[in-house]
Order: sequence, then C-alpha cells, then structure tokens
Amino acid sequence: MEKVKAPSWFMPVVTILLIWDLIGIAAFGMDLMMTEEMISELPIEQQELYSQTPDWTKLFYGIATIGAFLGCIGLLMKKAWAKPLFLVSLLAVLIQFGHSLFVLGALDVMGPTALIMPVIVTLVGTYQVWLSSKGVKKGWLI
Repeated sequence: MEKVKAPSWFMPVVTILLIWDLIGIAAFGMDLMMTEEMISELPIEQQELYSQTPDWTKLFYGIATIGAFLGCIGLLMKKAWAKPLFLVSLLAVLIQFGHSLFVLGALDVMGPTALIMPVIVTLVGTYQVWLSSKGVKKGWLI
C-alpha cells in the first residue's frame, strides 16, 4: 500500500496521546516503587485492597502502559505496527481494571470514584485503537 499524507491534526493528537502514555508509565513506575511504609499511609480499606492485588496484575499494568507508549512511537513513525500494540495494550487494560473492579471489589471499597480512571483509560485506549485502525485504512500508517 502506498503511504498517504496524514491530516494536519494527526501529529498534535499523537503528541497529546504520547504525553498521556508517558504519564501512565510514570504512574506504573510509582506503583512499582510503593513501599510498605507508603501503603501503610493509605486508608485501611485501600491498604486491604492493595494487599489483595496479585502481582500478575502489575504485569498487565506494564503491558498496558508500555504497549500504548510504544504504539504512540509507532504512530509518530507512521507505522502500521502501532495498531497491534494498541490492541494488546487495551486488552491488558481491560484485564487489569476488570480484576480490580469486579474480582477485588474496588467499587465496594472506593465507591463510584473507582470508575473514573478505568473509564478514562479505557476510552483513551479505545481511541488509540480506532486512530491506528483509521491510519492503516487511510494509508497514513504503513
């Protein structure tokens, strides 16, 4: 397929998404560096939730954040391989947040505010999949 020039809005949008994904990586890094002392400063309900969270969810957190970041790098390079990275990232988001919300019961512990970040992250991830799919279909990404 022949490469087609992306619209003028494409790069600014991708830059914003890249910043979003870098913030996600920073949050992932901070989560990995949580010490017992830091956890002990959380409200007791959140401490219990944190202690019940299995380590494998951190793997999915990492896949979600790093995958989306690499997908954005692919968009900046106008590469079609961004799309599968965004798909994997979104799947990891759904697994991680699904476990937290529905298995661990974060909604019961934190109430409706527990939905804010999962909804925003899922919407952004869905948008990244859509944007990369559109880019492949339109020939912006090769």
